Parts: sequence; C-alpha cells; structure tokens
Amino acid sequence: MCSFHQFSALAATRGEGLHPKLRALLERAAASPFSEVSLRHDGLVQAGPDPDMEIVPSRAKVVPLSRQLANR
Repeated sequence: MCSFHQFSALAATRGEGLHPKLRALLERAAASPFSEVSLRHDGLVQAGPDPDMEIVPSRAKVVPLSRQLANR
C-alpha cells in the first residue's frame, strides 16, 4: 500500500482526512500523469486545455507551412 493510502486509512480511523470526492479527484489526477495543467491569466492553475485555445477568430489566416517556406 502506498503512503498516500496508508495516510488516508490512518486519518479515516480518526474521523479525519480528505473528503471522499477530493480523494477520488487526487487519485484520478495521479493516475493520469499526462493531464494538462495551465496557468491562467489571473494566476490560478487550471487542469485541462486552455479555454482561449478553443476560441478561433473568424478571420484566422491559415497558410500551409510548405507555402510559407517557398515564399522566403
């Protein structure tokens, strides 16, 4: 048993410890080491993709890379 589970079991016997929902969230985060974490403009940490990246301007100019290199 890992130390986190040992600590959780010890705290539970005393009627203390993490809320079950928070413990489940931490276990899921530990199981997924490739989850994205980004720093928001207000200094808070956000798990998951950056919401600004999902907003695509309607007049976005997309040029294939090969065409850009040919013009240089």
